[in-house]
Amino acid sequence: MNIAVLLAGGVDPTFKMEIPKQFVNVENCPIIVYTLQRFEKHPEIDAIMVACLKGWENMVRAYAKQYDISKLRWVITGGVSGQETSYIAVKELIKTCSEDDIVVIHDSIRPLVTEEIISDSIHTCEIKGMGISAVTSMDNVMLTDDGICGLRSISRYAFRRIQTPQTYRLGQLLEYHKEAERQGMLNENDTNNLVSKLGNKVYFSMGSDLNIKINTVEDVEMFKSLYNMQQRKAKRR
Repeated sequence: MNIAVLLAGGVDPTFKMEIPKQFVNVENCPIIVYTLQRFEKHPEIDAIMVACLKGWENMVRAYAKQYDISKLRWVITGGVSGQETSYIAVKELIKTCSEDDIVVIHDSIRPLVTEEIISDSIHTCEIKGMGISAVTSMDNVMLTDDGICGLRSISRYAFRRIQTPQTYRLGQLLEYHKEAERQGMLNENDTNNLVSKLGNKVYFSMGSDLNIKINTVEDVEMFKSLYNMQQRKAKRR
């Protein structure tokens, strides 16, 4: 079974709107619903879990009913970090799912993820044990200690920008979290960070510059523009 786990437990104090960004309406639909719909329509996704901000659980269930998200099976309360939320989700899933099941972890605020990106993450996991969505950079970067001056330039070919989905076997993911707990490794914002800091190689899958993460009010406007552009293209087909 392939299970999508949508991370929706965070609050960004720098996001200048009255409600959390995952619940902001764009074209009369919450951002989290756009993301849910991507996984609902994906033929390889069997079930969905939402790890939600405390107090918004019933709202997520109401959205699922309103927008016909039939694959939603679990709504749980997330933690204070991406690592904690992922661990809570894994411990809940292991109660009823197989260790061999595939878990597709995705930010609820990446609503433009495509079927191809999700599929490639799953298929890479099936072959290599994990599939971490990643893209190359169009720019070179510089290492800096203070943000004022650069120490050395790093070629854009020498690194990847990590996105979600990040996909693992459930049993292996549980072991990663247990080992991190034993080592006192806490508060990582990303499962990929945890896995790599434990000394494991990370295997990349397809990403896209259009697979944007909504962090700012400006990102909301960018998503609105990209979404409307995609809708216009779909109508012309």
